[in-house]
Amino acid sequence: MNRLSRLRELLEALLNWRHLSALSAALFFLIIGVVSLLAYERAQVMYDQISSDFNQQQLILARQAASQIDLILHDLEVELASLKRFLPGQPETARAEALQAMFERTGSKGLLAVGLLDPAGQLAAVYPPETAGSLQPAQVLGDCRFDPSGPMILGPLREESGEVSRVTGALCTRIQLDQNREGVLFLWLDVTRLVAGVTQPIRSGRTGYAWVIDDSGVFLYHPDAEFIGKNAFTARKEREPYFSFTAINQIMKDRMEKGEEGTGSYESGWHRGIQGRINKLIAFTPVTSPTLAPGRAWSVAVAAPVSEVAEAVHRLYVRHFAVEAAVIAGLFVFGLLAMIYQRRISQALQERVERTEADLHETELIYQRVVEQATDLIYILDLDLRVVLLNRHCLEVFSDLVVTRAGGGALPDNADLSSAETFRGRRLEEFFRPADVGFVRKQTARVLETQRSITYEHILTLKGRKVNLSTKLIPIRDNAGRSHQFLGISRDVTEKMEMEQRIYHTEKLASIGTLAAGVAHEINNPLAVILGFTDLLLERFGPETPVREDLKVIEYNANHAKKVVETLLGFARITEGMADVVDLNQSANTVMSVIKNTLLTKKIELRLRLPEKLPRVKGDPREFQQVLFNLINNSVAAMGESGGILSLSARVEDGWVQVSVSDTGVGIPDKIKPQIFDPFFTTKKVGEGTGLGLSLCYGIVTKYGGKISFVSSSREDRPDQPSGTTFTVSMPVLASGEAAEGEAG
Repeated sequence: MNRLSRLRELLEALLNWRHLSALSAALFFLIIGVVSLLAYERAQVMYDQISSDFNQQQLILARQAASQIDLILHDLEVELASLKRFLPGQPETARAEALQAMFERTGSKGLLAVGLLDPAGQLAAVYPPETAGSLQPAQVLGDCRFDPSGPMILGPLREESGEVSRVTGALCTRIQLDQNREGVLFLWLDVTRLVAGVTQPIRSGRTGYAWVIDDSGVFLYHPDAEFIGKNAFTARKEREPYFSFTAINQIMKDRMEKGEEGTGSYESGWHRGIQGRINKLIAFTPVTSPTLAPGRAWSVAVAAPVSEVAEAVHRLYVRHFAVEAAVIAGLFVFGLLAMIYQRRISQALQERVERTEADLHETELIYQRVVEQATDLIYILDLDLRVVLLNRHCLEVFSDLVVTRAGGGALPDNADLSSAETFRGRRLEEFFRPADVGFVRKQTARVLETQRSITYEHILTLKGRKVNLSTKLIPIRDNAGRSHQFLGISRDVTEKMEMEQRIYHTEKLASIGTLAAGVAHEINNPLAVILGFTDLLLERFGPETPVREDLKVIEYNANHAKKVVETLLGFARITEGMADVVDLNQSANTVMSVIKNTLLTKKIELRLRLPEKLPRVKGDPREFQQVLFNLINNSVAAMGESGGILSLSARVEDGWVQVSVSDTGVGIPDKIKPQIFDPFFTTKKVGEGTGLGLSLCYGIVTKYGGKISFVSSSREDRPDQPSGTTFTVSMPVLASGEAAEGEAG
């Protein structure tokens, strides 16, 4: 009370000071001036920083594009080298097939033609054949550059004008056709299409784009087709003769043509059809591929208007100014209220002192309500593990422990388990299992040893269900600082842990799918080469040749590997399928008509419970049938030769169509349940399955927004209970408009 009185007197003296208003006003305007100055300086700093960050992002885009172009050139060089090793000594038909196979593999990378010149410099073979009329052998030889001691070199580039402007070039290598003759193997490249496939999709900001020049300043690609094949220095001047391009010309001449990397800014006279003086940011990096001639380099540039950065800065500045304005307004209002209500503060302090005791009582009631209504278990134990206090939720759990424990512990049979008084003062041993009590004693010993709170997780079994609890045990100290009680707060984290497991499983499948796609693509190319060479060798050996049998073994195993790769690609969802409207009844009936005879031979009874009219769902009917096939095949395998009952049912619930496949097989053991959707995981014998069936089902269902789940009871885990497994595929019901549109399509 004395301290509060002195504080009140001090505040009254300060508020009655006659110069308080003038001092507050001067301080207020000083703060406004300082804040405005800082805001102005901050705006320029933000502008410079965002411009620099924006250009660094553009540089990253340019680096990625340059790396992809370098990789394409390297792939073309590798293909040409492989073809060079194969062609010598081959008949004309084999050469033609090899040229065609290479073109089909690499045609999308800007390849116009692949051909072979004989020693006389005449065209001996070319693919596609229709390009033979437009190719001039002398021109091809003139554009070729040979370097016997180093990598293949892309010859000089040439502009070709037609319906679409483009830049072409030849990648050549000498080839020994036989012992006495030497020819030239060449690739005729559309360089513009090669680099455009990488740079055309690039977008920097809203309107930024990418372009590519060679070391002589010629545009290999530009969003404006008129510039392709033209010298950048003259093309810009022809477009805007009255505009100076000094800055960009200097960047190109001094840095880009020399193969340097960097960032900068320049002025342009137009941008995506907009005329006028436009400031731009540019980032550039070289394509330093060994396929280019020594000392030669292409340069990839990404440019965007500075106005996009200015807009971002403006938005930040407006938000910053709004915050500062709000702070200033708050200060002003605060000062005004302080002047108006200075007399009332003293009265409020007095009233607050009088209400202190009432507030303390109300605070105790609030704490009591919070503790009683909390969903966490809150309890206090003494050093002997006797119950001192427990909240309502904790009382419910302790009651369940008494009911589920055999014999009810040491509590009397007529004990009122709904009353906290029944448990207060009793030891945990009277209603907890001995193992649980021993675990709690170890934790309390840790608290007493460290004199700090600890957090641990443990499991309780309530009414046959395992509950995961996260408990924080806090020491309660007396006035002397000694721990004499423990405060425990336990939270049910069962759902959280289950969700984390599902998220982990989903991320694991996604990462494995990405890896599978990459591995499949890397394996496809050598498999195609193996099969191609095997076909060629089979043509050279007769039916009675022993070597032919070996080649047949190679062909069989290569085709088997190819099928595994195709399954991998399907698991990785490389093919998205044909999105359509699925009639679940029709799909189920189609599957049943195929497997009906199989079920009869396996002595399996089929039970169908399908409503006549199920709502339509989104998906590919063939893929949905594949899901049902895989699930039914697994069920048939689980029931074995002894047969059983296979049930196929469907129902509609809360906007979802749920299709269930149930069997009376051996069930899935608990120890492998987390792994059944993993690729290549199988319990079948070697050669009977690849382990991709359920993984493929998971990928197909989730691709269309559905879910797949299962419940299973195995003979291994529960020999005294009926065994079996039920897989449920849940698909969202299409809206009426979407269903009508899908049916019309």
